Amino acid sequence: MKRTTRRTATLIAAAAVLAAAFAPAFVRAQESAPQAAPAQPRIERGPLAELGLTPDQVKALEAFHKARVEERRAFRDQMTKLRDEMRTLRRDPRANQAKLDALIDQRAGLVAARDKEAFRARAERDKIFTPEQLEKLKTLRSDRAGRGLGARARLAHGRSGRAFGPRAGLRSLAARRALRCRSLYRGWRW
Repeated sequence: MKRTTRRTATLIAAAAVLAAAFAPAFVRAQESAPQAAPAQPRIERGPLAELGLTPDQVKALEAFHKARVEERRAFRDQMTKLRDEMRTLRRDPRANQAKLDALIDQRAGLVAARDKEAFRARAERDKIFTPEQLEKLKTLRSDRAGRGLGARARLAHGRSGRAFGPRAGLRSLAARRALRCRSLYRGWRW
């Protein structure tokens, strides 16, 4: 036999021996693995679990959440459609300016309607809770507000795609003189 064939045969034999030696251990580990508990509803495992909600409140909150998800999806679809139309009009040098203005006004109207609906939905959601639960929810929110960096703070240190990882927002940090070695990063282009 050639040398490379012998080496390959030796490697295959060694791999077979190792697989035969470790196979029973893998099978035992998979058999003894604990079964995963069924997933709890979203409301029962989040911060709302501490409020002591009744089953009726849980059902009402789930229905409320489902309705808001559908509203967000419809809004997103409408905005995507408008953005695509505006994008095509912007690329066309001979586009009708009146049509572009109408699309901009329509987009602003959709955003305003969405904001109004968000405030109405918040009031509707607050009707589900008792006054005691609302107070407890307010304290939970204030307790959680100080933990970690919020989305706004992360975005303040750089673009959303570079919020974490190496070189995360170093340019903006250097511009704010937040880095000791800011002179190294000041003129860099990312």
